[in-house]
Amino acid sequence: MKIKTIIFATVAAFVIASLIGCAPGPVEIESITTCKNVDSDYKPVDPTTAFPSGTSIIYASIKVKNITTEDKLTVKWNYLETGEEINTTDFITDEDGSGYIGFSIIVDEGFPSGRYNAIVFLNNELFETVEFSVE
Repeated sequence: MKIKTIIFATVAAFVIASLIGCAPGPVEIESITTCKNVDSDYKPVDPTTAFPSGTSIIYASIKVKNITTEDKLTVKWNYLETGEEINTTDFITDEDGSGYIGFSIIVDEGFPSGRYNAIVFLNNELFETVEFSVE
């Protein structure tokens, strides 16, 4: 599979204003959503766990709280039918805050049918595995 990975992250993706005047707590992942697209704030658009045949891009929108420049998110994408690790992408922010971070993976010729997962790590510790399929 010819694969491209894109990380969507901008300062605008973080809601810094909510942190002004209060001490932030520890970093948290509030949700992980596989979806067909993300909006300009990297919130999930058309959430799904079953993508249609011919899909060439899949997004994972991760909602974080209190992420800092010391924290690292990692997403490992896997094709479960063969056990192949498709790609691994790391993200470290330039600014502390809360909001959405968007990850995506592209297969130009379209994803083969089957089962997949995205394994999300926070600071090198397994946080959650999200499964999805292409049908």
